[in-house]
Amino acid sequence: GPRYPLIAGRVLAVIGAFICYRTTSIWMLIFARVIWGLGDASFFCIGMTYVSKLFTSEKRGRALGVFQAVELIGSFLGQTIGGYVAGLYGARINFLATTIMAVIALASVTLIKGDGSTIPTKARASLLPSRAEMKKVLNRTVIVACIINLVCMMNNNGIQGTILPIYITETIGLDLTLYAFLVSASTVGSVTGNLLGGTLSDKMGRKKVLQAGFIIGVIALAGITLFTGFYPLLLMMFLNGIFWGIVYGVVPAYIADAVPDEVRGIGIGTFRTFMDMGGLIGPMAMSMLAEYVGGTQGYLYTFYFGIVMVLGLIVLTSTLKDTVIQKAPSAVH
Repeated sequence: GPRYPLIAGRVLAVIGAFICYRTTSIWMLIFARVIWGLGDASFFCIGMTYVSKLFTSEKRGRALGVFQAVELIGSFLGQTIGGYVAGLYGARINFLATTIMAVIALASVTLIKGDGSTIPTKARASLLPSRAEMKKVLNRTVIVACIINLVCMMNNNGIQGTILPIYITETIGLDLTLYAFLVSASTVGSVTGNLLGGTLSDKMGRKKVLQAGFIIGVIALAGITLFTGFYPLLLMMFLNGIFWGIVYGVVPAYIADAVPDEVRGIGIGTFRTFMDMGGLIGPMAMSMLAEYVGGTQGYLYTFYFGIVMVLGLIVLTSTLKDTVIQKAPSAVH
């Protein structure tokens, strides 16, 4: 069940945050961040699995969309408030505040009961997944969904997180304040994409909504290369956020639908692993491409490469079957 792993993860987060608050050593700070990261990673993986088990396929997309949207809102508020507090009182006080919030989160997860599943949980002989379990997980839908997540995370971290700030501030010439507004527009778009994508995927099917999200992503990336004015870029960043929000909300629902209940945690864990791989590979790959081409063209080529990858995902997604079964309307007598 999720209760004890979630408690263990929150304990690690409390310890990591408190060490960050107290330490004066850079090495101890790095060690604390590793502990903290382990706790947070377990929360997102287990939390998504738990939410996916609480709802049937007809409502799962909406539920996961809300779950992801709340995560994004928290991230946005944390960065904004944290920066303001650090400016007034110094960076260290943020770690103390985070420790207190981590304790509150720890108290909250102790209230969780059961595992959200309608199937009785059997005791496992090993913490590692068996070959039979991996066969259940690694079906075509899960493999394609993981590739989608890998590519989109490469785009998100490699282009938006690494190349875009340099391109916007140095090539286009917008100042950091205006760039902050662009990032905010992307965050608003991501929250919107999560909520809309999850809800619409329950009603229209995961496949159609996911492909619509990819089309929006292509438009956004192409628009960023074409426009240099602040307001057009603001719109493109909002659309880019919607693209990422739809992917981030619909793909885990797709995976949760495609694997049996008893191995859903392994499926979600695989999804998160490919997500982290994309976050690691993306900045390195896009930076190497930009440096190889050189100059402004180097930045633009990373956007073009991103567009090509997303177009490839549209084709790849077209090979999938939808996992949401649409109910036929009842006859009126």
